[in-house]
Amino acid sequence: MSKIVIIGLGSGGFAASLAIRRTDPDAVITIIEKRPYEMFSPCGMPFAIEGIVGLDKLRFSLPEDKKISKLLLSEALAINPVEKNVSVKNLKTGENISAPYDSLILAPGAVPFIPPIKGAKEALDKGVFVLHDIESARKIIEHCGKARRAVVVGAGPIGLEIAVALRAKGLDVTVIEMLSYALPRALDRDMARMVENSLGLRGIKLLMNKSVSSINGAPVESVSVGDEVIVTDMVVLASGVRANLEMAKNAGIEIGKWGIRTNARMETNIKGIYAVGDCIETVSLINHRPTMMQLSSAAYRQGMVAGTNAAGGYDIYEGALGTFVSLIGEVEVAATGFNEFFAESAGFKIITGKAHGKSKPEYYPGSKDISVKIIADAKTGKVLGAQAVGEGAGARINVIALAIKAGMDVYALSQAEMAYCPMLAENYDVLNKAADFAVRKLEKGR
Repeated sequence: MSKIVIIGLGSGGFAASLAIRRTDPDAVITIIEKRPYEMFSPCGMPFAIEGIVGLDKLRFSLPEDKKISKLLLSEALAINPVEKNVSVKNLKTGENISAPYDSLILAPGAVPFIPPIKGAKEALDKGVFVLHDIESARKIIEHCGKARRAVVVGAGPIGLEIAVALRAKGLDVTVIEMLSYALPRALDRDMARMVENSLGLRGIKLLMNKSVSSINGAPVESVSVGDEVIVTDMVVLASGVRANLEMAKNAGIEIGKWGIRTNARMETNIKGIYAVGDCIETVSLINHRPTMMQLSSAAYRQGMVAGTNAAGGYDIYEGALGTFVSLIGEVEVAATGFNEFFAESAGFKIITGKAHGKSKPEYYPGSKDISVKIIADAKTGKVLGAQAVGEGAGARINVIALAIKAGMDVYALSQAEMAYCPMLAENYDVLNKAADFAVRKLEKGR
């Protein structure tokens, strides 16, 4: 019977355990996790803060399996690739044990990034919070119950979801972003403007091209942004995460620009050791260059691949597009592939097709706005990315993500057959319309 150790029980570790069991029903699996509980949904935490779901609903467990040992409240300290074992410390008793393996899967995830803001570390849990687990979410919920004002640092998806949640709890909310518009990794400025406008209508203030220079007081009293002082009762740092790499480095595992390097089988430079999730560097499906893709959906697929291979099967991970969807207040936002900035940075000359439409015919009750933008290679018409804002944004982006993976161009996308029914969709879908506009630009340039 093969012995497989998994370090970390997030999306990647969970998927790996399922794939191992499917590939080798007799494999003995040991999972090492620092938390006192098995799994939780990080992406659901902003909605728990808002009160849409209960925080305890975000916790869940693996299916019962007699051949899976779950070492909770346990920390993996070191990997010995020669002797093939992991040194593990029980955080409750202080006892150290050794976990032997035939194959090892690293899924330790990432740690929250605390930007170098004066006073930030001193005020942690004294009005300054970083959302990264159930406990930190609980602290935010408890604190916002007695706060009147909040500052959120970072206008990525999590930052904006938290801002909406705090605003729904009745707080005055200001979002501060050092770049020039919201969701800059996913959207272009014109599409982001729609999201920003919707946040403004909810009473959320947005300060773009600004940085917090200091957090004043512990407990927090204010933040300094340039020459301006903003009075606040709490600050939530939503500045992203950094790959958890220390243990891999110490074991001699090769690290790339952003994370652990793996091949298409998710195997590292050390045979029998695999890595998945937020700690790894992957490749872009568009230009096949190294990239970082810290998304739960990517981690899950990587975990399936690593688990299959660790258990003696064969599977590959081709790369990532960064397909994502979020609900920012009442506005659905989705994107896949490159936005204009990343496409041009990768050396592409681009064209775009952008269309505004309705989720249903205007005469039908409940019809809402939706906008779709498609980015394509100006030479070949090959689709490089897309963005959508409005009702049904995620559904359109899923179609375009599949089109990119299939190597489709805007001609093929403009002819895609979309389902139609007045209760659910327009006859001439906004996706087809955006592709048609891109086709016209492509033909005009030839």
